[in-house]
Amino acid sequence: VRSGLREGDLAIFVGVGGVGSFGVQLAAALGAYVVALDVSPLKLDRIAHFGARFTIDVRDLAHRSVKKQIIAHAKGEGLPTTRWKIFETSGTTAGQELAFSLLGPGAYLGVVGYTRSDVCIPLSRLMAFDATARGNWGCLPRYYPDVLALVLSGKVKIAPFVERHPMSQINEIFPKLHEQLITKRPVLIPDFA
Repeated sequence: VRSGLREGDLAIFVGVGGVGSFGVQLAAALGAYVVALDVSPLKLDRIAHFGARFTIDVRDLAHRSVKKQIIAHAKGEGLPTTRWKIFETSGTTAGQELAFSLLGPGAYLGVVGYTRSDVCIPLSRLMAFDATARGNWGCLPRYYPDVLALVLSGKVKIAPFVERHPMSQINEIFPKLHEQLITKRPVLIPDFA
């Protein structure tokens, strides 16, 4: 909502794990052309079936190369090469640096992913490109009905992106989650009396 994302916009998601996969679907449901970037071919293959129209495996790619690929693809598809809506949803230092490097004229960068690590970015890009960067901690409750309507209509799928685990396995699940060894969002179900 804050980004002003609308039909026909080019939306770029850096990281398509637990948060990014839902962001891709929401952007596609709003009519945006969605580009997904990730280091996991598995996640990219999956999200290509749920709203991402173009995917790039960014492992071992320079930021400039990623941006050039997006520009070339946008031109080939007749899409805008300015005023991109970029969403950093990886929560990694590398992802945040990549997202910032994608800024161009009039771009909007929404920082949704969280990392405790320091991130080195050239802030003057905001000035040079008349761009905007904004953080987002979560969805305001007043938007819940609209989001739920998209889920209930089938425009946003949840089941392919979550898996259930007994809560008694929390000590096994959490380390895997933090090490990004889990490809779906874990939902812990109480299994004790």
